[in-house]
Order: sequence, then structure tokens, then C-alpha cells
Amino acid sequence: MSSIFSVVAIEGLSSSERRGLAFLRCVDSKEINAESVYEALSDKLRRDVLSRFDHWILGQICDKYFHGWPNAVDRKDCFVFKYKKANADQRLYGFLTNPKTASAPSFQVCVLVSHTQKTTGDTDPAQLSLINRLRVDEKVVKAVRLAYSDIESKEKRRHAPQKTLERGKR
Repeated sequence: MSSIFSVVAIEGLSSSERRGLAFLRCVDSKEINAESVYEALSDKLRRDVLSRFDHWILGQICDKYFHGWPNAVDRKDCFVFKYKKANADQRLYGFLTNPKTASAPSFQVCVLVSHTQKTTGDTDPAQLSLINRLRVDEKVVKAVRLAYSDIESKEKRRHAPQKTLERGKR
């Protein structure tokens, strides 16, 4: 059976023309669980995680809350957001990509894929393997492009001047 992927932008974030943040969805995969874990967080913890998302969206650097691996060839497109729940380290893993290469070459979106509790000092290689496999999967790439072409179209319609028709008097 072939998996069906979709991508949904995360609501409630600061607006940015340079960065976006989204969840990958796939109903027949238990590994793709970042959205369901995020949605199950308490309101307070969800606000804390959302503020970390906003820090990244706004271009801030804070390795305590999130980071990539830009100097590691096999991890350079992987990304992680970090938080604690009941004193246990939690991780939301995803990948960086640009679904709008023609219209916005510097745009970057982080597509969050999976959640795990970190129990060792090193990142779980299985998580990064999953992320790397999915970020190049043709169906995932298409889902990301589709999601961001839809968002771009909605933005253009929202900012387009309204046309009115003038009716002549009879």
C-alpha cells in the first residue's frame, strides 16, 4: 500500500516571508507523529513550544531550543526543536527545505515529522535516518510543494486589489 502524505502549516506563528513551519501528516505511519504529540501538549507547554517555533521563524539563534546540523553532510537538512516535559528531554525532528525555489529562493520551511523522548546524550540515528528518508521521498516533496503553493496562492488573493464592477445608471 502506498502512503499518502500531506503537509499543514502550523497556525499561530509570527508572519515571515523568509521562513515557514509545518507538520507532515501520514495516517498510516506511526513514525510520523510530531503533530499529534504537539496537539496533545498542555496549553502552557504548547505555548512554550510555539514560542520556540516563533524564535526560529523570526531568524533568531538559540541552540538550547532548536538547531540543525549545518556542518554534518548526512544531517545538514535535518532540524530539531527541543523542550522538556516532566523533566524529560523531548524532541520534535524535521527537515529544512525550500518549496518555493522559483518565486522565493531564500525561503525556508521546517517540516516537522517525528517526536521522541531523548534519553542519551547523542541524537538517535534512527530519527535522523527517518527524516533523511522522508525529506527526499518524492511524495513528501510533492506534498510540501503543494501545501506552500496553496499558501502562496491564498496570500496573493488576500493582498490582491479588489476589483469592482461599475454599473451604469438606467
